[in-house]
Amino acid sequence: MDRRRSEYLYPPMRMAGSFGALEQMEYVLTAYFHLRVIEPWDLEVIKEKVRKQAVICHFSDGRAEDWEFDAYAAALYRTVCELKHTPIRTGLARGDLPAGAARVEYLLLLAHEGCGALGELLRFFAAKSGYTPEELCEHPGLMTEEEQTYSQCYDALLDRVRKLLAIMDWEDYSGKSVLAAVAAEDGCADKAGLASLLLRVSDEASAWLRSGDSPTLRYVWPRRRRVLSEDSEEIRRRFRSEAMNPLFIGGMAAHGRRGAMALAAYVARSCQWDALCQGLENWMYEDMARAYALNPNMQRWMRLVCPGALRHLTGSLLAAAHGPRWHASLQTRTELQWLYRSLEKPQQSRREMAASEKEQA
Repeated sequence: MDRRRSEYLYPPMRMAGSFGALEQMEYVLTAYFHLRVIEPWDLEVIKEKVRKQAVICHFSDGRAEDWEFDAYAAALYRTVCELKHTPIRTGLARGDLPAGAARVEYLLLLAHEGCGALGELLRFFAAKSGYTPEELCEHPGLMTEEEQTYSQCYDALLDRVRKLLAIMDWEDYSGKSVLAAVAAEDGCADKAGLASLLLRVSDEASAWLRSGDSPTLRYVWPRRRRVLSEDSEEIRRRFRSEAMNPLFIGGMAAHGRRGAMALAAYVARSCQWDALCQGLENWMYEDMARAYALNPNMQRWMRLVCPGALRHLTGSLLAAAHGPRWHASLQTRTELQWLYRSLEKPQQSRREMAASEKEQA
């Protein structure tokens, strides 16, 4: 068996998407920018909703003054949109991505980052709308003539590219797939230019598939200017887009026992790193405990595939809860203790059984 492929534990890099509180944050911000154009005289209710949701998402609202609320909302919207388009970067893909949605999303991520012909394909569609991808990403709260925010317009462009890549993926990016993709694109007047670009995309993807060496974002990532620059903000971004990301957790769960062990190691390393670098905040520990150890679905799955991983994960969080960095609530600490004790009992019974069998032998 190919050892490199057998050690592939992490989900393929995909755009994180918005989820949970971030999804609601994006919704209220989009509503604010729409209402600012349609009903600019009656914004107090939606402003209050934005402030409340920002607190729920643990975004700093030190700039949330009425006289600069537009700038504050624009900064929030840029942050949420950047999180939405962030790749899952832990453990870059060590094996070939399977055909289908995972490979399409990976190529779409390369298009978003401006890599080769894929980046030019996204720029091609953006130019037909009168914009550039950088403009749409850097000013997501502005409105187009069609009464869409720039962020909604950019999402529509990504969906358009995703549709073409999905068609081409069916035929492994062959010449036949290019003809099928051009035929399916009804809204483009420049069919010749589109066909030329898709041929280049086909050549790049085919070369990658033949070599089996998938490109990484190591050289692509610095090309785009990041909205978040401070270390603390970067830590929050990585935590929101990866540790709390259902795509990441679900992708790890797909690997069964080894995925459970990798998740336990991920949580343990995070707690150990914070003890040295002091980068995690109290709410991050609480969210991590609720998403991993105290999540009923996660508990059932880990008890089924690898109870030892759940015990290791819970032990790491329990040690952090009694340490100086995490001021855990009494409820969280109690729930972790009960869970750890319930995992200790089967292990003790197994040890006792093994000892009795040894004595009998």
